[in-house]
Amino acid sequence: MLGREALRALKSQRKAQKFKAMINEKELYLITDEKQRLYYTGYQSTDGYLLLGRGFSYFVIDSRYFHAANKLLSKKGVNVILGSGYSALKDIMYKTGCDTLGIDFTKTSLHEYKIFEEAGYKLKDISKEIADAMRVKSPADLRKIKKACKIAQTALKQLLPEIKEGVRERELAASLEYKMKMLGASGPSFETIVAFGANAAIPHHVTGETILKKNMPVLIDFGCVYEGYCSDMTRTFFYGKPDKEFTRCYNAVLKAHEEAAKNITDGTDCAVADSYARKVLEDAGIQDHFTHSLGHGIGVYIHESPALSPRGQGELKNSMVFSIEPGVYFDDKFGIRIEDTVTLENGKVKSFMTYTKKLVKLK
Repeated sequence: MLGREALRALKSQRKAQKFKAMINEKELYLITDEKQRLYYTGYQSTDGYLLLGRGFSYFVIDSRYFHAANKLLSKKGVNVILGSGYSALKDIMYKTGCDTLGIDFTKTSLHEYKIFEEAGYKLKDISKEIADAMRVKSPADLRKIKKACKIAQTALKQLLPEIKEGVRERELAASLEYKMKMLGASGPSFETIVAFGANAAIPHHVTGETILKKNMPVLIDFGCVYEGYCSDMTRTFFYGKPDKEFTRCYNAVLKAHEEAAKNITDGTDCAVADSYARKVLEDAGIQDHFTHSLGHGIGVYIHESPALSPRGQGELKNSMVFSIEPGVYFDDKFGIRIEDTVTLENGKVKSFMTYTKKLVKLK
């Protein structure tokens, strides 16, 4: 019987096999990015090269990881090689007889690019191929993302009693990240955003020393990493009694979220998906305050393909994972964002979050 780690590696190898089918006989694909290596091997390391060709896989890793990587991957058809840096890689590359090297230009340094170029390889950008291959998630990927989402919203529920007058933004952020780790996360999937009052009007506010006072909105944008996979969630609360303008805008954002979730299906164009929410905010007369896209893909990266935006390309498909996060921002007044991590299952949006999206008034 395969253990958990070996089973995870086997499933990751199936991803690599599908990816290798894209490679012709004279090409090599080189994966250098840490998160991409994790996705295709199921093994997490801060260093290493994954070299893929038609019919073979090499994983070059240094002595810190070699024994564990070899034990996990060698039985799954991966040749694990002890070595460090390009010097350990070049002999393997030479013996393959391939003349074209596919690399992700968005993840490759200029120094690495020049090394490969000077070695005589024709360099090919495979960033789109990698991004496209990672769009559709496996059942194992979905289980990890679901767990990351469960940890995040459980931590939020535990945090609510701490949202009291006099608390600082950074104190809540630190407490939330601590709770996520205590629940099993390896860490936050990005730097937690806690924004009080007018700070919420800044979509990516830098959490700071602002103190919570009565009649302030509280925007919390956060997520965590579980076994390498991310979650992303935003809720906007109100500490005290909201006025009519805030309540009207909140209800419009909530409706925009619900309309997008209801109308997005398997095959929906990414730009059309964005338009479902944008139309609701236009009808409410606040579309100019929706200053970002509806959502983004989520996986081993907190932001990955696809992009649900007015310029988004491609279609949304079953088993893709993405955010739905409409928001509006009024300078020096307030901001509102409501975000879930969702997937498409049987052609319909299924949210990983169960925590209410209705306006919660804190006392």
